[in-house]
Parts: sequence; structure tokens; C-alpha cells
Amino acid sequence: MTNKIPDTSGRKYIALDKPEAVVVLAKMGGFLLFIEQYRPPVESFVMQLPGGGAEPHEALADAARREFTEETGYTCGQVNYLGDMLPAPWRSNDRTHLFFTDDVQDWQEQQLEDHETIQVYLLPLSECVERVTNNTFTDGELNTAIFRSWLHGYLEL
Repeated sequence: MTNKIPDTSGRKYIALDKPEAVVVLAKMGGFLLFIEQYRPPVESFVMQLPGGGAEPHEALADAARREFTEETGYTCGQVNYLGDMLPAPWRSNDRTHLFFTDDVQDWQEQQLEDHETIQVYLLPLSECVERVTNNTFTDGELNTAIFRSWLHGYLEL
């Protein structure tokens, strides 16, 4: 559920009822795992990180592992917190918490919601760096997670 909040100039902003979201950047050997799905607001398929909303009273790390499994089919153990970000603070109170894992385990079938059609991709790290450099990766959460993973020493770019 969202609420539109007008300011004094008549602009409308979105306040999310559940503004806490999580995403996971997963490294599997020399590859990074991504998802791609159609995003109606931009009328395009977008390469992103698996993630979603945290449930009330759910620990953020637990939400990250749950969303990772639901959207990719893989399970993961240890997730490392990279910090949070405000993807679009000029129009929404949405906050995303970023996690990194290289502890990817068993695979099972995806557990997608009715509205989701998600394709999973493994891309070589070198290709990911190229896609960030040439602006092929346009998702802010994805780019920020790659950068912060490098800053924390989880990736050698």
C-alpha cells in the first residue's frame, strides 16, 4: 500500500507502508548472480538483484535469505550487510538494505509470486564490471551493491 503525499507546490511523493526492502549480491566462483524481470514503470526488462520487502518483525538478514531463495531457487547461508540506500528519496521513502553472500548452497525451484516472471543469470565478474562501466546495468541497487562489495573486500574488480 502506498500513500501520495503532496508538498506545498502540488508535487506528489510516495510513502510506502513497508519501506524496508532487501537485496542480495551473490558470488558463485567467478560469477555474480542476477535476476531479470519486466518492470512496468519503465516498460522494460531490468537486470536486478534478487530481493524484496521485509515482513514485519522479520530480521533483515532473514528477509534477504528468504527473498534470495524465493526469486532464484538457491539457498544461501551467511549474508554480509553492506549498508542501506535510498533508491529514490526525491519521490519515495523506500529504503533498501544491501547484502553480499558467497555462501550459495542448494538449488530448488523458484517460489515466485503470481505477478513475478523472473529469469536467473550468472555472469562473469569481468562482464559485470564492463556492464557497470558502459551503463548497461542501470539499476541503482545493483550498482551500489557491486561497489560496496568491492569496498568491503568481497570482490576483486
